[in-house]
Amino acid sequence: MEEDSTKNISAEETAQMLNVADKRVHFKVHITIFIVINAIMWALWFTLFSAIVTSETIRAAILKVFVCVTLVWLLLVILHYCIAYKWNKTFVEKELKKMRNMREKQLKEIEKLKAKIAETKAKNQTTQGQ
Repeated sequence: MEEDSTKNISAEETAQMLNVADKRVHFKVHITIFIVINAIMWALWFTLFSAIVTSETIRAAILKVFVCVTLVWLLLVILHYCIAYKWNKTFVEKELKKMRNMREKQLKEIEKLKAKIAETKAKNQTTQGQ
């Protein structure tokens, strides 16, 4: 039964589904790396840096760096999630629709120009014939 349902999917739909799946897998890898690296980084902070570094200014600077890295990277992970799960289909569809509309307008303009050229040729032939 599963084979029958996959036969009804076009090559274009399969390619789109593979693209979406690829983006989602990349997101899952990204969030896994984020969690592991941040866990290691904060474990180092709580076990080593906070105890070994005696200077308050250096300790505060290291803490600020860790916080900034975590927050910026978290924002990037959230953005990656939105791209992989939320915006993927809608942005692609909107862009495709814009491109189709633009192409239709271009084709209509070409047809108008062809009609205008034919009209001009016809006028020229009638004026030359008289």
